[in-house]
Amino acid sequence: MDKFSLIEGVYSFSVPVTASFFNTFGSSSEIAALAEKTGNKRLAKLLSAHIARNLVFSLDMRRDVYPGDEISAVFRIVPEHERKERKDMPDEIEILAMRYKSVRLKKELFAYRFKPSGYKFQTFFDEKGIAVEKMLKNSPVKEWIQITALLNDRRPRHDGIDYKAPVGTPVYAPWSGKVLRTNWNRKYNGLSIEAEINTNPKVYMILLHLDKLHIKNGDTFKAGDHIADVGNTGRSFAPHLHYQLQRERGRTRKIIDPIKFHGIVERSIPESDKPAFESLKKEMNALMDKS
Repeated sequence: MDKFSLIEGVYSFSVPVTASFFNTFGSSSEIAALAEKTGNKRLAKLLSAHIARNLVFSLDMRRDVYPGDEISAVFRIVPEHERKERKDMPDEIEILAMRYKSVRLKKELFAYRFKPSGYKFQTFFDEKGIAVEKMLKNSPVKEWIQITALLNDRRPRHDGIDYKAPVGTPVYAPWSGKVLRTNWNRKYNGLSIEAEINTNPKVYMILLHLDKLHIKNGDTFKAGDHIADVGNTGRSFAPHLHYQLQRERGRTRKIIDPIKFHGIVERSIPESDKPAFESLKKEMNALMDKS
């Protein structure tokens, strides 16, 4: 057992933010030592990406990250055979718990990986047992593994929400509407749908990287209809749904934020699962405090 190892394949660390969030991982001697220990040369990049996914719902990663902030986490290396077998398509690493001490916000942000009863996949919850990821009202996807991108959360600009989900996961129409076109620019978009939805002002919905379409050009659909399946087509590096909304603005269209347009539903851990969650929190906090 070395200073990093907790149990086989599980590690913890705590590093101060030195410049930007992403550069902190690449310049950290502790992360470099962990990369050597685990044999994963991409560890700094993987850790920054996975931890950022949980922070983007509470932090502006360009404006709210300050030198003196502190990042702590517990993560595990996922063996290759496990990555092939698991239905939630894990990456080379997975975060088990994390804590971010924010100078600007003057508080700590937490995320704990936990699977409540009735959930298909593990989800990250904060210290109060509220899901870190925001669920849209009338969400196009009911069960997903993780939200891997939001609107404007990176450069180059990202224009929607990406839902990581297995191929074949149903995609539902959030509103009624009419299909305007399908499968354009297929090299990049893959199988795709553009539809005009019945809202005022006029809004357009774009779904990319689909596996199957259950509607065609000119079709009308109702809210709740199963209109497509999640896929991995076009310029896509893992199965996911790209969900994008645009509003008419004169002769052009403006990208709009699905979270603001839909509104959100708060998801909390059921009472029956809270004792197990509290036990997990205690264990993970102890491990992060040791790092």
